[in-house]
Amino acid sequence: MKSKKNTIHHLEKIGAIAGILSIIFYLLAVLPFIPDYLSRLLGFTFPLFWIIAFMGLYSFLKKEYHTSTLEIAYLFGIIGAAIACSFIVVQQANFIWHTTAMEATHSEEAKSLLKASFKGANRVQAGLDVTFDIFISISWFLFGINIAKSSYFNKLLGWTGCLISASLLTLNMVTFPTAPAEADLIDLGPFLGLWALIVFIWFTRILFKNKNSTNGY
Repeated sequence: MKSKKNTIHHLEKIGAIAGILSIIFYLLAVLPFIPDYLSRLLGFTFPLFWIIAFMGLYSFLKKEYHTSTLEIAYLFGIIGAAIACSFIVVQQANFIWHTTAMEATHSEEAKSLLKASFKGANRVQAGLDVTFDIFISISWFLFGINIAKSSYFNKLLGWTGCLISASLLTLNMVTFPTAPAEADLIDLGPFLGLWALIVFIWFTRILFKNKNSTNGY
């Protein structure tokens, strides 16, 4: 039993650290001065860390309140992270193929055709991006409810996450299929990312400060 508890506790620690890394990678990947190859690596990696982070956070929260909303949050979070990895890979592959084709083409007519083809193909990853936002905003909304209920976190922190998540989902639905930022509205994705970073930093502090917490350790 003790070995099982230790294993779970290690998973939670790994998840907390993975959560911090996932958000840092997510924020760094969109910076314009980051080299393309490094930006791609960060983009491909952050959803994988996010899955591990959800595993750790879910494992911790369920020991205090094992709710149906927490189960849904966990499942939707993992699905959302998998979709994120998929659309980022598709997006970057499209960019590379388009750039390579444009460089190899000298005819203006051919370039116009390539641009039109790219625009159509790129809408696929844009749709997947919205799908990611749907799953991840619902996941964080429900995680926010459970974070607000937890005695280890802060109610304001939890409800703030719910507000940002609900707003992100609403904006995506109002402007669909155009992204909110392209519709001259605010992109709440980075704000949700910063909120998640605070959550995982808080989570890490809990785990490393309270080794022998009332969670059974």
